[in-house]
Amino acid sequence: METMAFVLILIALILLLLIVGLLVVLIYRMGKQHLPPQQNPASEIKHTDTVGPAYHPDVLARFKEAEKIKSRRLELFCPNHPEEPGEVSCAVCDHLFCRQCIKPFKALHFCKEHLPLLMNKEWTEVLTVKTSTQDPEQGVRLYDVKKNLFQNENLPSYIETHYKINVDQDFIETYLVMFAIVEDAQVIKEKLSSFTL
Repeated sequence: METMAFVLILIALILLLLIVGLLVVLIYRMGKQHLPPQQNPASEIKHTDTVGPAYHPDVLARFKEAEKIKSRRLELFCPNHPEEPGEVSCAVCDHLFCRQCIKPFKALHFCKEHLPLLMNKEWTEVLTVKTSTQDPEQGVRLYDVKKNLFQNENLPSYIETHYKINVDQDFIETYLVMFAIVEDAQVIKEKLSSFTL
């Protein structure tokens, strides 16, 4: 009988210790929630060249590199849905959009902003460039010029790829055809003449 009472007292003491321990943890967590957040000195540091001599120039260069990577990473996500990765680029603005924000038209894709522009304006061909697998650089340069015209001059355009079968020589010719709004066509042609294609 005494051993039974001893075991019960021991079990009661263990349970009491567990309850006291849980109460201490609970009180600690509640107290921690009501305390004002501590200021982290590292979070207040601005990573620019104006930061004092406390940072080595290599560290400052790494800070700048990290900022560039962060901005490039943002370009990979849909501007309308930042949590969604960009999957398809708009043929006019070249921004990446998620599948909700992009619409197919004429074997190309357009964002919700530029699809109405495509539908409501009259477009005309401004330049045709023949490309080949031996010299793909010419096509790449045309896409760079198109992007530059939109970003710096606000002149929208898009490029279609056309194929022509050369039966006599048994190969397929590839042409990149650039289209612009009729009102902007002359200006774009003048701008294109200054670029080396």
